Amino acid sequence: MRFSAHAAARLGLLVALCAARQALAAAPSFDCSRAEGAVQQAVCQDDMLAALDRENARLYTLARKASGQNTQQRKTLAATQRGWIKGRDDCWKSTDAKACTRDAYVVRIAELRAALPPATRRNDRGSLSIGPLAVRCPGDAPALNATFVNVEPALVDLAGPDRHHVLGIAMSGSGARYTGRFDQGEALFWQKGPEAIVQLPGGPEQNCRVGPLP
Repeated sequence: MRFSAHAAARLGLLVALCAARQALAAAPSFDCSRAEGAVQQAVCQDDMLAALDRENARLYTLARKASGQNTQQRKTLAATQRGWIKGRDDCWKSTDAKACTRDAYVVRIAELRAALPPATRRNDRGSLSIGPLAVRCPGDAPALNATFVNVEPALVDLAGPDRHHVLGIAMSGSGARYTGRFDQGEALFWQKGPEAIVQLPGGPEQNCRVGPLP
């Protein structure tokens, strides 16, 4: 099959545009030409992971610039971030490296948001992440914080006293429904306004309230 010069030029332009869009979409905060290891290379090739990386880097910069910190606190923040990067890069050892990398990013985003001054969080509009919000359940249920990350597909981190659970958006007739499967069982976070149905792995469903942190 032969193409006219005009058709060939159009085809070349379309290929170039598609390649440019793909490169733009998968653009993390670091230089992909210097990516080291399987996990960093995977981040460069996956739109969702790249978006999570950009949000992580943005929040880390906000945390570094937050007022009221002394030199030691900034050193501790930097050391914690370096340790987190090492842990993220170890996800190549996981049986599901992408899920491990995704969860590592979401948990770190939740940690960085929780460490920001309240005023900074409130004024952080237009970002990919929201929260943390307090999730109050009845009885002696552990206190939870919910941090939402609006990538595609959307995610929520439920942070308890000693563990994080990262859940993915699921189909729902109303509200925002997130689910996840863990070794201990399934988890559910189904929010409808200020109310949410919450089920942690191995536990019962509970009717809880969602609101700002104290």
